Amino acid sequence: MRSLPGPPGRTGSPRKALPAMALLALLLCAPPVAGDSRLETQAFGNLHDSRLDRHFPLLSELMVGGHVLPGLHRNFVPQGVDYLAGHEGEAVLSGYFCKRFTARYRGPFRRCVLKRSALYLFDLESGRAQRLALLEEPDGTPMRRHAGGVAELYERLWLPDNFVVFRFSLEALRTADEPVITLRPENERAIGVDASGDFITAHEGTLWIGNFQRGRRGNPLPAHYQAPDAETRGWTAGYRIDQDTLRPVSQARYRVNFAGVAFEVYRPDAALHHRNKVQGMTFLDDTRVVLSTSFGPRRGALAFHRLAAAPIGDSAEGAAVTLPDGSTLPVQSLTRATRASVISTPPGAEGVSWDGQRLAVPFEGGAMPYRQRWRWREDRLLLLTPPPDPRVDG
Repeated sequence: MRSLPGPPGRTGSPRKALPAMALLALLLCAPPVAGDSRLETQAFGNLHDSRLDRHFPLLSELMVGGHVLPGLHRNFVPQGVDYLAGHEGEAVLSGYFCKRFTARYRGPFRRCVLKRSALYLFDLESGRAQRLALLEEPDGTPMRRHAGGVAELYERLWLPDNFVVFRFSLEALRTADEPVITLRPENERAIGVDASGDFITAHEGTLWIGNFQRGRRGNPLPAHYQAPDAETRGWTAGYRIDQDTLRPVSQARYRVNFAGVAFEVYRPDAALHHRNKVQGMTFLDDTRVVLSTSFGPRRGALAFHRLAAAPIGDSAEGAAVTLPDGSTLPVQSLTRATRASVISTPPGAEGVSWDGQRLAVPFEGGAMPYRQRWRWREDRLLLLTPPPDPRVDG
């Protein structure tokens, strides 16, 4: 692991050396060096060969490739990924650059206190970042959101956040003249969605936007986030998107209360209940769903579920939940009963995407501050084939 560059040399009278913690704080807060090194890759720990075989044997067996994620040496924290339909061999990565850390937080852990949201256009064959987009708010100010996931739909890139989703031009990202650009949302008017927006995926004209839930947050969850037929706290809302207006097909709205704040959101067309600590979701087909789960330095997982019916459409099944506007919605639950298989992964598994042949999963083990304290550090975007499902593959 390469150390962070030190400050430039000075001439004149010598000064007393700074304490180690103060020096580290200065280095972490220092402005980045000039140039486009954010497009470069630098490994901070990959689980190769024997260690991967020994600790994560099924993952190792199914893995068909992997590339070190860009920008980790510049404090990029990867969060989401999506293959680009119609652009074979390309994917987009979401996440944020940490511009400033706390000097100290819970021992060796340093928390990011100033973010800059970003998207990478990534070549899956060469493993190189083709372009970096630093995101802006609709008013042109820097976007400082978590950028927990990204989905491509109708040649747009959709980025969720706290009960809202933003829409960016994929063409602007792919055809820009410069390697590093700024990108502003197309939608100046907010698109309110009934989810805290920790991950997102697209399938058959529908955006699925979900929550990473932790009970110890201390905030009561909206009642419809709790499955009537299972002990789950996770909730993912599905929205059909109109290809012409690029907004939800249904115009019905209501207000949802979360953590003492009321958000005006569109009524979802469908939803799923699932466990908490979900970092990503993708659909293999209409009824097969993959969840990516992880939290902290513990092992993560990819869980493969089989639904009884497609979760959206006239044949949708599931226990009925009452939405805040008084209407009801059938919602299926992803539980152990629906789980076909599970793959143990290193810590830090984030979003997950499927192109019909390979799953793509980015890991944040090489991001600051995780690379300094995790036992298993994986800093690649891993490509793998899903395990066979006996109910589908014979």
